[in-house]
Amino acid sequence: MRPFYLYKSKRGIYYVQFSNEKTHERFTALSTRQRNYTDAMKVACNWLQSGLPTREGRKPVEQVATVQSFMSLLAEGKLGSAELERIAEAFKAQGISVTATVQTKPQESENTKTHLVSFLENFWTYETSPYVQDKLIHKQKIGKRHCYDSKNRISYWKEFFGDDAYLEDVTTVGLKAFEKSLADKGLSTGTLNHIMIAGKTAFKWAVANKKLAEDPCLGLTRYGKETKERDILTEAEAKKLFAVEWLDERARVGSLVAMTCGLRMGEVLALRMCDVAENRLYVRHSWSALDGLKTPKNGKAREVPLLPSVKSALAKLATENPFGWDKERFIFYGTLPEKPVVENVLVEGFKDALARAGVSEVERKERNIVFHSWRHYYAKVIADRVDQRQAQLALGHMTAAMTAYYADHKTEADLAVIERAVGNAFLGALGG
Repeated sequence: MRPFYLYKSKRGIYYVQFSNEKTHERFTALSTRQRNYTDAMKVACNWLQSGLPTREGRKPVEQVATVQSFMSLLAEGKLGSAELERIAEAFKAQGISVTATVQTKPQESENTKTHLVSFLENFWTYETSPYVQDKLIHKQKIGKRHCYDSKNRISYWKEFFGDDAYLEDVTTVGLKAFEKSLADKGLSTGTLNHIMIAGKTAFKWAVANKKLAEDPCLGLTRYGKETKERDILTEAEAKKLFAVEWLDERARVGSLVAMTCGLRMGEVLALRMCDVAENRLYVRHSWSALDGLKTPKNGKAREVPLLPSVKSALAKLATENPFGWDKERFIFYGTLPEKPVVENVLVEGFKDALARAGVSEVERKERNIVFHSWRHYYAKVIADRVDQRQAQLALGHMTAAMTAYYADHKTEADLAVIERAVGNAFLGALGG
């Protein structure tokens, strides 16, 4: 187990969490007050060697860890009467008077319980969540954006349960009442599912870590799928779209890359010239406003064919970067050299071009055409021309079912072929 872990907060400050080698637990994160990783590492190493700063001066990490472990056990009511009596005797041996009476049978009180809302909010706080830390230790993926969105959904829990509800008092009946209150708000099943998962994940973890005796979510009914399918543009619409004037060249090139390479929004934003080869595009990263550069959605890099015209457009955009050309700089530059443009520039540019090409905002919403529709468009075009395995490789999907889902779009050309087949099949029977 590592002696300490460094984490970067949303404000860019690095925090350090030291580990208790005996209990394998981490204790409270401390701010290094540094924004640079190397400087933060130096501070952490210095504390590890010279001791942690406390009100009484520097103290060894092991000593601070022991005290924190003891206080944690005491706060959680995990020390029995015999253990407390031994501790009291040890205090007396040191000449310290213990005035509190140790009860032979500790009684449960509300003070030993955990406030539900605080527990859920802390559970989804990326920097300090034991759930997140455990995943990171075991090399499992979990993004800051996912935690941020999940934490925001706790507001629904707070609205229904209030600040005085306790984790240990949550029941299946209470959760069903919560679900009903959410349904009365007219929320989509997708939103309802996300809100409930924010709690379900936390409860499951609490049971596994002995903080709850049983999971109150086990008796809940799963939500059915009610998502509105995304539509794709026709070939004629796509051709017309790239013939109109765009608000921003970054938006035009972003849509061009998404259409011809099948990239997700985050993968487009993460592109740098070091990812561009002669006739290949290496999709190694994705960009998130909270996580920064990270691996693509399924954790694996991929390469896709790159058309010469699209490569030229990317190269030209890279030369227009106000911070200067650099193969490590983002092609879709923003207002800061270390960050790409915000995705709204690409999204709003796409919507505006659609309107100029004759697809009104009303129609766009009815057909549910969004920037991610380009990925569906690419999947449809590719799946019609190559086999399933090759399409799955190009899209970077983990399963064939996901590739089939993306490629499952009917077009007017498809319907025309079917219409001709139907006519030929039934013409004789109908006497035509």
